Amino acid sequence: MSKKKHLFDSNFDPLDQISLLKEKCNNISPHLYRVNSLYLEEIRNSLPQTIKTSLFSLITDKIGDDFGLSTVSSRKRFQLEIDKLVSDNISLITIEHLNELAKKIDEENILKLNNAKDEISNSSNMKNDSERSESFKGANSINISSTPPLEQLSITEGWNGELKAPYTIDDKEPYMQSKISENDDPFNNINNENNSLKDDVKNSDSFKLRSKDIEILQSIFSLTDESNLSDLDSKIADSYNDTNSCEDSENNRLLPQSPIGLYEWMISIETALARRLRDLSHSINTELLKSGLVNTLVPINILDAALSGQLISSKSISNILTFKLPTNNPLATGGLEIDCLLITPEDMEFDNPRLRKNRTNMKHYQNVLLGMIKQQRYWQGRSVAEEINKKWWKDTTKI
Repeated sequence: MSKKKHLFDSNFDPLDQISLLKEKCNNISPHLYRVNSLYLEEIRNSLPQTIKTSLFSLITDKIGDDFGLSTVSSRKRFQLEIDKLVSDNISLITIEHLNELAKKIDEENILKLNNAKDEISNSSNMKNDSERSESFKGANSINISSTPPLEQLSITEGWNGELKAPYTIDDKEPYMQSKISENDDPFNNINNENNSLKDDVKNSDSFKLRSKDIEILQSIFSLTDESNLSDLDSKIADSYNDTNSCEDSENNRLLPQSPIGLYEWMISIETALARRLRDLSHSINTELLKSGLVNTLVPINILDAALSGQLISSKSISNILTFKLPTNNPLATGGLEIDCLLITPEDMEFDNPRLRKNRTNMKHYQNVLLGMIKQQRYWQGRSVAEEINKKWWKDTTKI
């Protein structure tokens, strides 16, 4: 208890310390931006030669039947397509483009997470429904039907008002005589027709008045709807302008202002760079298949498995993924060996000393950010503890 009291009586204000950490983040942000930009610049400079070297190793490693499928014209076209792909992707390896790609990756991850949640909830709901349906099945279940449970359904005739004559046979003759007498009296029929015409005229006049009233009410409601729609459109436009202004203000500030935000920003840049190089590798593998230099195309999920460490290459050649697939062919002992191009930042750093030096600087700043993250969490905990001590904690001796 004395240690906690000494902790609360400290002269350091947690909010001041958090603001100092924020200021330190603002001071270190230009250095982080510069280190990452130098790293990406070296990636752009060394990428064309890295791709050429890797393709040369990939093609010359298996120069058997696969090479015979291509022609001179296809190989020339292949070289032009590779140069175009490399030049197009080099322009996208910048901090700004990688930031946009990192946002898309985050959206994809959130969508995958929501889809997984929906699948789990749907499977659980289907399981519960099946259990309920099985529990209701049995001898004591109730069957609901629109047909009444009667042996003679003829007695239900007339329930909906379709019979005008009496139901019983005894009342049938007086009912028919009364109908005949009414038809034989012409004066009564004429009077009844005149009365019915007068009633129809009155009903038509009242209907016209009601229709006019309804039209007036509809015009009033249409005016109010138009005014409400105009107000709603103005509110939507104002809110849209406000959101655009907020988004512009957020986009103007490229780097976060907290240690956790800066550390996650650096990690997102690395993730987006790996995704960009993976897409480039898949495009080059597709061009290899089109030109006839290889006869297999590795899907993207295999490349993702190799990037995540789930699949390890059986050879130590840089930027080339080699793995074996099991087959039923007795001649291919050990499986079918498949090679493909997979450019990774780690392999490029292994072959380039400048990239390794830039990676060392980036690791240094990441370690600095990790220390700042620990300090931020500590002072945030101190701030919460002091707030509880001042506002929520009560002395039980005064109760």
